[in-house]
Amino acid sequence: MMNRIFHVKIAQGAYIFLVLCTALMVIAFWYQEAIVGMIMALLLIVNIERIIHSTYTLTADGKVVVYYGRFYKGKTISLTDITDVELKRSSGFGGIMPSQYVLIHYENKLLSLVPVKPKEFINALVIRLEHRMEEE
Repeated sequence: MMNRIFHVKIAQGAYIFLVLCTALMVIAFWYQEAIVGMIMALLLIVNIERIIHSTYTLTADGKVVVYYGRFYKGKTISLTDITDVELKRSSGFGGIMPSQYVLIHYENKLLSLVPVKPKEFINALVIRLEHRMEEE
């Protein structure tokens, strides 16, 4: 099997954060507060990098790799450690913006993932889990 990459769904809050940081950066540079402007610019760079490069990868060697960009430590989970996978629904911001997410149970821990296509992600993961069980 080949590696399968799923992109992370970007939360509405991330867009709001980017707009606010951009506004604060422009205002800071407008009023010649270079240090505040540079801090806002760095926050923007880090967050844009995270939004663009965040992925979930199902690898050919039987792992799930959660990657949040160059500035964050990723997480790797072996398929043999996964005990259950669930599709959950979040009520979102006060029930206004409901969304779906994938809940993975592994080694007595939980991991919540928000792929763009959660059903497709679960189907691909279940197929790999079944394939991994057949090999053992």
